[in-house]
Parts: sequence; structure tokens; C-alpha cells
Amino acid sequence: MTRIVVIAEKPSMGRDIADALAHMGSLQVQGDGLCQHVGQYTVVGAQGHLFALASPEEYGQCYQFPWRIEPLPVLPQRFILEPNFPKEKGKVVNCSLTQSIRARLAKIKALLASADSVVHAGDPDREGQLIVDDILRQFGYRGPVKRLWLHAQTRDGIREAWGKMKDNSAYANLGLAAVARRESDWVIGMNATRAYSALWWKKGHKGLLNIGRVVTPLVGMIVRREEEIDQFVPIDHYTLKARIQVGTRPPFMASWIKPDGEPGLPPFDTSGKLIVNSAFVQAIQARCADQPAQIVVADTVPKKEAAPRLHSLVELQKMAAKMGYAPDEVLAAAQALYEKHKLLSYPRTECQYAPESEHAKASSVIRCITNNFGGAWEIAPGWDAQRKSDAWDDKKLGEHFAIIPLPSTCTVSSLSQIERDVYRLVCRQYLAQFFCAFEYQATTVIAAVADQQFKATGQIAAHEGWRMLFGGAQAFKNKAPDADSDEQDNLPPVQLGQIGKAAPVELQAKATRPPARFTSITLLEAMEKAYLFVTDPKVKAKLKQIEGLGRAATRASIIACAVSASLVVEDRSGKVISYFPSPKALGYIRCVSETLTKPDLTAWFEGKLESMARGELDYADYQKTLACLVEHVIAAAKNGSALDLMPTPQEMPKAPTAKRSRKPSAARQHRSGRPKSSRNKAGSP
Repeated sequence: MTRIVVIAEKPSMGRDIADALAHMGSLQVQGDGLCQHVGQYTVVGAQGHLFALASPEEYGQCYQFPWRIEPLPVLPQRFILEPNFPKEKGKVVNCSLTQSIRARLAKIKALLASADSVVHAGDPDREGQLIVDDILRQFGYRGPVKRLWLHAQTRDGIREAWGKMKDNSAYANLGLAAVARRESDWVIGMNATRAYSALWWKKGHKGLLNIGRVVTPLVGMIVRREEEIDQFVPIDHYTLKARIQVGTRPPFMASWIKPDGEPGLPPFDTSGKLIVNSAFVQAIQARCADQPAQIVVADTVPKKEAAPRLHSLVELQKMAAKMGYAPDEVLAAAQALYEKHKLLSYPRTECQYAPESEHAKASSVIRCITNNFGGAWEIAPGWDAQRKSDAWDDKKLGEHFAIIPLPSTCTVSSLSQIERDVYRLVCRQYLAQFFCAFEYQATTVIAAVADQQFKATGQIAAHEGWRMLFGGAQAFKNKAPDADSDEQDNLPPVQLGQIGKAAPVELQAKATRPPARFTSITLLEAMEKAYLFVTDPKVKAKLKQIEGLGRAATRASIIACAVSASLVVEDRSGKVISYFPSPKALGYIRCVSETLTKPDLTAWFEGKLESMARGELDYADYQKTLACLVEHVIAAAKNGSALDLMPTPQEMPKAPTAKRSRKPSAARQHRSGRPKSSRNKAGSP
């Protein structure tokens, strides 16, 4: 009898696949502890990465602890893979996890020895490809291998993917990119951490100076943001607001339209946007106060706003951040909803589009959502399962599609609080695709007063559409306005040519504010759009086309790693988690190679890995570039320049305070009232 071995990434996935195979063939599942037998199939699960790269000590005694700089860099010609046993101080710990890994490896080795063919069922991403490929390579399996690419861990999802399996060779470049990623992280992390930790000890510190391809530029961004806040000097600037009344209609507030800065006008600030000469604005105020105001523009335009697209992991994490959740907590909840509860599709995705074939399942998905929540969530009426938003587009798909709910049943009350919240966020975004657009009237009014113009805009909801799921028209009205916005509700109806009066005309003195600390929302955005933090226009243009810092699947763990390494402090005192650097981070960013502390390098790496996954970059060429890079990274550690910059324990910077007080502005209070503040938007990512 032909024996086909199915290797899943995790035991839970293996059990789901065995169940689906039994259901497809009307067979029974027979388990023997580590695996399940279904007809001609034997399904066995790995435990994530069963193999890992060996530590530098395996390549020579010169790399043993305590670490020294002289033997570095360690650049193996051929990397050694070893079982991923837990270790302490370089030695394998004899614990239940070690025993479990050992038993699982022995079982898989024995199964492969007699297998006629294999089904590779790693997660549908770069790391999933690597996990099972490692097993096949280490045990020397040379038979045929098919690749099962799962988007949903349900019976229907497994059956659908089973019918679309390709030969594993079709994913060879993806696997090669995964190998290159692992080796790159090892080479940079092992060499730089050893080199700079040795200097750290020489200066009198204890502990390690953790350095990594992705975590170090992340810390660098957070440190630089803190420096921007510390060095920020407020700019006093001025503008005018006019209260305009036309006839007996209610008055409305209009903002002065600033001149463009023609020759002869007082200077703006260096950006050319802010007027910093109070005398100039006071003169305009005097000319306009109590003067006729003629309506020169009165436009009302009907507009429509389509539903927001489906959730990628980052968009889901950003939405959940408003509820106080950290990115790694959201990923863990989404992963549980995918693996354990079978309620969501694969969550580690950058995509916000879904296959058109999934649209056909809308009725059953929405029915399951309604049943799952029961009376716990009154879903607004008005959806139509036949309606098709632009989120359903096969041409926009990558390796994965957006996170969507599945037609699975589960009592929502049995979920943890964060699982309920994350599931509801995904369901709400999905349901929005089946509501009509939000419709509103957008009005623009411009009044000419003396030789100046004042502008007001307003929006009135006409049809709530998908916004019914997000609080409706009232939430639309209550959204936080920009401090400098002329937006307002219920502009009175006025007509072109009508004349009213501008009284009073208020002078407003404002001051720019420092950039805010990163939050769990803005930090994810910064990692995703690393090009915003690059000054070189050529590098910025290249980085704009690629991933940024990390990938959707790794960004949450990178932030968590920086926190656990005591490099970043996670402040949960506000509604949204914020992050600031520790004294250790402030100290080590001073001395670590600048190449490592900026997003340019790691984003460049992601671009190279993507090129390798597409078959456009040769692995050997990549290795040569990596070797040159590592030599450059540890050069400063070897030549003494990094040691000179590294502070002693007594010279360590002070810890930033959790709450930053705003620096006072020099703006004086004017007779029109107190100065008002507005955010310096240039400081936001």
C-alpha cells in the first residue's frame, strides 16, 4: 500500500488535516500519540522549528564564552543545523520540551524512511516553508513532495487547498529566501552582539548588548524620536478666525486663508507655511473686523465614501491598539482564532484583498457571524451578500489574502476577551463590504472680507451605509477634528453673492508641538513605511517599494523583543500603549554602527529576500554581500571607535520620564484670547 506522509507545522494542524482527510474519504482516524493514520496517509505535526542554526561555539573554541572581539567575524562556509533543543549557558536542558522534540524527530525520521511521497503542510509563508524543508533536508528525503498551501484550517479550507496542491519545487525560491533570512539574522546578530557585548563588559557593564538586523533599527527609530522631542523648539505662529453671519441665519466660523508668501509680505517660517509675524496678522485683523463679508464661493457636492478594505495583520493590530492591546497580543489572539477556534483565515498577512471565490461564501459567513454572536452584538441591518466591494480582487492578491471570518460556528462567550474583541473587529470589517457607501454632503463656503478671504467647510451625513457598523452618522460628527481644520457641522445654507458681517475677527496665537512618542499604532506604521525615515532620496525611492522593517508576521515579536531586552519601555498608562527608550538604549545607540541603527539596512535586506523569493537574485551573490556587510558592521568595534563612544555605568543617560511635559511656547497672550496649540505634523510618521 502506498504510504504518504503529511508533515504539518504543528500537531494541532496535523490533527485538523487528518480530520479533513477522514471526512473527504469517509474514513476513520487512528492515532498513535505522535501522529494520525487515515487510509494511506500518516499525518504528523512538527513543533514549529525543530531545527536551528548551531551557535558559533560549534565552529571553534575561540568563539566560546566569555566572548572576544579578535576571532570575529564568524562566517561559516556551511551552516550547521541542530535540533532546536532548549539550552542554558550553551548546554541542552533535559526537560519535557527536549524530550518531546527528540521523540518527534525520531518519529518523523522513521516515517520518512518508508514514505512513498510527502505532503509539505507548513504554514503558508516563508517560515512555514523553511520548517518542513529543514526536516526533509536533515533526514535526506529525496522522494516526491507536494505542497499544501492552507489559508483556512477548516475542513472546507483543507479540502479546497488539497485539490490545488503543487509540487514543492514550485516554492524552492521561497524556501531559499527563508534560508537566507535565517543566515543573515544569525551572522549579523551573533557577530554584532558578541563584539559589542565584549565592549560593554570592558566598560564595566553587566548583561548583553542585544543587536539584531531588525530590532536595532527599531530601537534606533525610538531613540531618534526621543531626541527630536528633547531638542524640539516650538515655533510661534498666528492665524485668524472670523465669525460670519449672513442675515438671520446662524453664524459660522471661517478660517483665514493665508497668503502664499509673495515678495513684500512678512516672512513665513522656514517651511513657508506658518506666519510668524504677529504685527502683520494684527493689521489684517484690524482691516477685517466688523467689515462686510461677501460670499464668493458656496458649493455643496454630494460625496460617497466606500467601506474600508479588509484587514491585513498590521491594520488589525492598529485598530485593536485603540482598545489598549499590544501588537503581539493581537497576533496571538488572531493566531488562536485561526488555529484553535477555526474562526478566521490565516492572520500573518500584508494583504487587504480577498479572492473573488471567497465572495460567494458571504451568505454562509454572515449567517455564522450572526449565530456566533447571538444577542451579544446586534449587527445593523442593511447588508446585502450580493454586494461586491473592490476588496474582492484576484489581481491584488499575494501569497496570502486578507484576514476574513470563516463559515465556522463557535460560541463567542467561550472566547477570551481579546479573542472576542479581535474576532469582532475582523467581522465588522468584513460586514462593511456588504453595505452601501456612506453618503454625505460636502459644503465649502468662502467669504471675502476687505482684501482677505475666510473659508469654512462642513459635512452632513445623508446615508449612513457601512458606517452603521462604526457608530453611524453620530460617530462621523464626533470624530476628533484637527486643531487647524475649518471643518464644522451644520453650515447654514448661504448663496453666492450674499453679504453678511465678520464680527468678531479673532487673532489666534499658536505654537507647534513636538512630535509624539511612538504608540503601538504609529510604531507599526513606521515599521511598515520605513522609507519615511530615510533622507537619501534614492534609498527612499527603493525602500518605498518593499516591506520595511520586518514583515507582518514578525513586527509584533520584534517590538516585544526590544521590550524584553530592556531596550524599549512599554508605557500602558494611556488609552493606547506608547514606547520610549531605556537608558541602555540611549547608551548603545551612541556606539553601535550607524549602519545597524537605521531602517535602510534591514529594509534593503527584505527587498533582497523578496528578490530571491522571486528567483531574481542568486544566493551566492547574496552571501558575498552579507560577508562584506558584517565586516563593515564590526569594524568600529574592532578599531576602538565604538569603545570610545560607549558610556561607562556612571555616564549612562538618565531614564526618560514616562509622561513628557510640553515645552512652553514664547507666544504671548493676545487680546483676542489665550494661545492655542496645534501639532507639528512634520514630526509624525
